[in-house]
Amino acid sequence: MKKIIIPLLLTTTFLSACGGGTGSDSPTDSNPALAAATLAEPAIAPALPISEVANVAPDAPMSDNDVHRLLTQATYGPTLSDMNALVNTSAEAWIDTQMQLPASYLTQGLANGNQDQWNEYVNVWWRNSINAPDQLRQRVTFALSQILVISGQSGFSEEQYGIANYYDILMRHAFGNFRDLLEDVTLSPIMGEYLSMKGNRKPDAQKNLRSDENYAREIMQLFTIGLEQLNPDGTVKRDADGVALPTYNQKDIENFARVFTGWHFANVDSFRWPTVKDYITPMQSYPEYHDTDEKTLLNGVVIPAGQSPESDLAMALDNLFNHPNVGPFISKQLIQRLVTSNPSPAYVRDVAAVFDSNSVGVRGSLGSTIKAILMHNEARNGASLNPNTFGKVKEPLLRVTNIWRAFKPKEVPKGFNYGWVHNELRQSPINSPTVFNFFRPDFRQAGTLNMQDLATPELQIIDESGVITLTNRLVANTIWSHNYMSDPSSDSIAINIDHEMQLEPDPNQLVNHLDRLLLGGTMSDGLRELTLELINNTNRASNKVVDAIFLIASSPEAAIQR
Repeated sequence: MKKIIIPLLLTTTFLSACGGGTGSDSPTDSNPALAAATLAEPAIAPALPISEVANVAPDAPMSDNDVHRLLTQATYGPTLSDMNALVNTSAEAWIDTQMQLPASYLTQGLANGNQDQWNEYVNVWWRNSINAPDQLRQRVTFALSQILVISGQSGFSEEQYGIANYYDILMRHAFGNFRDLLEDVTLSPIMGEYLSMKGNRKPDAQKNLRSDENYAREIMQLFTIGLEQLNPDGTVKRDADGVALPTYNQKDIENFARVFTGWHFANVDSFRWPTVKDYITPMQSYPEYHDTDEKTLLNGVVIPAGQSPESDLAMALDNLFNHPNVGPFISKQLIQRLVTSNPSPAYVRDVAAVFDSNSVGVRGSLGSTIKAILMHNEARNGASLNPNTFGKVKEPLLRVTNIWRAFKPKEVPKGFNYGWVHNELRQSPINSPTVFNFFRPDFRQAGTLNMQDLATPELQIIDESGVITLTNRLVANTIWSHNYMSDPSSDSIAINIDHEMQLEPDPNQLVNHLDRLLLGGTMSDGLRELTLELINNTNRASNKVVDAIFLIASSPEAAIQR
């Protein structure tokens, strides 16, 4: 069954201001560290010339389909107002404007949310996904959270502010420099807890004590360079026998592990068994626990003996940041999360070149990298350039945000709670089951797609059961919860179908509108025929509208971003 249903979905479709400040009674008022963290200015990307991108798409006025594609790639879903505002305007101008907007931080929303809700940070994520004006920053942050992974499932789910603050670190640097992001991630106490760098001690042979290798391994394998040496276009380097060349070995892991020693919570009362636990302030060094011996890193770089923990850390992060793998490794994953699961090597090469050095010679500019990803000709015109491979399966979370943004609720009640989303969709923000995210970027669905060597990352968490539960969620978000039937006092989200009700008397006009809003005007003749038949055989006006919305939103055509 699995080999029939899932490829069918892909075959059909491949061939197809909620941020605000904190209130006077906010927890940040009594927590200076949290206040400093949440109010820090986000990195703002300069409006660098698009000429820095090789194979850039002409920045011509956008059609409906162009606008829908851009908003699907760069936001949590198109809205009617955004589509109307952007038609016949410039994609580059929209990107530049988005990059200048203030950040809608998770911690700020959490401070103003339901303090009694243990999973409120997830609910704030939903609110920001639906309402936050800085949609590009929100979407890029979500992408980064699936590369530089921490998870509330790992024993500190009660540390809501710590988890939210980690997410805000990603948000703050989303358009900044990757080197700065890497350092803040490394010193995050939540990351220190998650990958056990916190409390890591120098080796002691007499006590049979070795430095913890967890963070050393994952920062290389997952956060910076990957397991195999890469060409600038992201393809794997191989020896004369065709064997992939590794990027590091066990000795490298051990040396990096020794670098990452002597760090713990700020102001701990005990390095081994602290009772003071600060999950907000960056970790602090404790030199007496740091390994000060000489260490050899990648490409023969030597850290001399006798240095401070801070100096060792800076040299190690510089060593990783300047590795030639970082550009293609990070660029390709960002392309996959935002645009397409199978970017051409040329697309990866062009974006990685901007990561390596933008138009003003800066390495690691995420703002320039994101702009290169979105303005590349393959992103803007991939559906016509590579119709059989362009696009990606939409993650379950994005299927839901697409509906809630397309028919934005008049309000999101403060008591709204969908923090248990993982039980339904097998995916929840900042709650992946492991450091490897919900799915791997190179996952290939067994069968036809695998034989065609096509990556389908999202299908790693979507099977028959997942399709059913996601469909049920779409039913709940449309047919069971809209403003023509919902209890106004309910804490659930009710989609707003006022505009659609005005179009209901003319079935063709209604379907054309839903096609534009949900599919960017790409609806197949078969789906159009089924939708009109459903409308014409339904009696109640509101039922005609929500049944049509549900049919389209749950179709294979809506399951793909293209």
